[in-house]
Order: sequence, then structure tokens, then C-alpha cells
Amino acid sequence: MIAGIDTTRLKVFREVAGKRSFTQAATLLNISQPAVSQHVARLEKELGFPLLERTSRQVRLTAAGEVFLRHVDTLLTGLDDARRELTALATSASGQVRMVVFPSAAATFAPSAIGEFRTTYPGVSVAMSEADPPVGVPRLLAGDVDLAVVYDYPLLGLPRDSRLGWESLGLDAMAAAVRADSPLATATGSLPLARLAAEDWIVPGPSMCRDALQEACRRARFRPRVVSETNDYQAMLGLVAAGVGVAVVPGMIGMMPRPRSVVLLPLTGTRLAREVAVVHRRPAAVPPAMAGLRSMLGRALTAGSAGGSAREAAA
Repeated sequence: MIAGIDTTRLKVFREVAGKRSFTQAATLLNISQPAVSQHVARLEKELGFPLLERTSRQVRLTAAGEVFLRHVDTLLTGLDDARRELTALATSASGQVRMVVFPSAAATFAPSAIGEFRTTYPGVSVAMSEADPPVGVPRLLAGDVDLAVVYDYPLLGLPRDSRLGWESLGLDAMAAAVRADSPLATATGSLPLARLAAEDWIVPGPSMCRDALQEACRRARFRPRVVSETNDYQAMLGLVAAGVGVAVVPGMIGMMPRPRSVVLLPLTGTRLAREVAVVHRRPAAVPPAMAGLRSMLGRALTAGSAGGSAREAAA
């Protein structure tokens, strides 16, 4: 609670409105359904307007509820930013940074950055969760986390939310994953994307990654012949090792253990690459500890990419 505003009631109302269900909101928030009803009733009493219409089958927003819902995320993120800035004024050596990280970053460079952070700022804890950008960015905007480590594909030219500050950590060029005994593996250090046109493909499921891959293949004048789909890069490499097909994976996957029968080759003839970035909400101030974590993430990505390239060359 900040300045007499009960943020719990706001969060409960947001979940009920989003799910159109008291029961689902109670499950998501891990509280009882009567408690959810009490929070909403007290909020309605404080505002002086009914926010929800309750029927036997579903929950509907009233006109006042529609108006109030539009402001709830702004209220919650504003209060959260105020909390963080006040904490930063009080001390830069204590507190917590809540961060959401996309899965392949969580499996590669993020852990070493968090380890360095714990040594440098022993009084500040890091609460890390894992989610791809389409889930992580809304969580950041809703005030559930302080930072998000995300990726974007410049090839797609997608717009960026003006409410977010974007700090690029670098480009993660994509690589072809092929079996070591494949004729494709004889390429001298790199492989044109078009050379994969006749192969069977293992690709991500419906996602930004799939969209970017399809656009890159379209520009290379072919459509990949898809035989398997998975969003798990370890599973993807396992399928390549089993001879199911070829795959295109982020270069940072070279930091991860993989089957010895699989090699990664840099792609040429394409602009297919991910921009990796740390984003935060505007216009909130960035405490020193949070700025330090952003720098550590950048160094960890650079060091990990260099190490992955060295291991690939040695193999």
C-alpha cells in the first residue's frame, strides 16, 4: 500500500476483469474466491461505482469498470516506479531487482551476469523469471517486473513501444545447425541460407522466431519444407543429430552443450539476426544496482558469444 492506495485490490480487479471470472482470478492469485469478492466489493465502495456485473455464468464490466480498467495498469506501474525510485534514494545497496529473461538467454549468458551481480551488490537480490518477449514485455508494462531481457528481429521491422526504454546488448546472428557428416558441413566457415532450400527443416512453432525465419527464406526465394516443430532449441539440436533435418538457431546456442554430431555454421546471404536488449519502463529512474545489472548482462553476452565462437572453431 502506498499513500493509502491498496494495490492488492487493483491487482485483484485487473485479474477478475481480464479473466471474466472470480474463480480463475482466485486460482491465479493463489487466494480464496471469497477474498477476491471482498477485495472487489471494497474497491467498488471506495470508488462509489459498481465495476462488475455478476451473473450465474460470467462476469461483465460495467461502464465504470471499463473506464477504471483502462487506468489500472498505469496506476500500478506508477506506484511501482515510485517505490523503486524511493528505494534508490534511500540506498543503492539493498532491495530487489525483478527481471524476466527469454529462455535461451536464461540458459546461456544471464546466469553468469546474475552471479557477478550478487558479488558486486550482495545486499540486492535478483528475482529472475523466464518468458519470451510477447509475455515478458506485458509483464514489464504491468509493473510485475523491473527489467526484461528481450530479443527483436530487425528483419521484421516491428514497432517498439514508446513506453519502454530500450538498451541494445548486441546482435545475435543466426546459425545453421547441420549434422557433422552432412555435405553441408564442408562449407568453409559459413553457409548461404539458400543452400538449405532443398533440406527437410526443424523450425520453431508459431512465434516471432518463426515469422523471421519465414521472411528470411522468402527473401532467399524458397519455402522451407517443415518436418518438425519445436520451440526447445535443445530438442531441435537433438532432431538434427538424429538426421531428421536441418535447423536455424540463434548464435548464442553455441554457448550451450550440444550433440557432438551437430555443427553450427554462420549464415550468409541473409539479414536474419536477433537484437538482444534490456528494456525498462519510461520515465522511471534507473537505480545504480539496476544499471549495473544491465552492464553485466552486456558483458556476459559478449564474453559468451566469443567463447561459443572459439569452441565452434576448435571443433
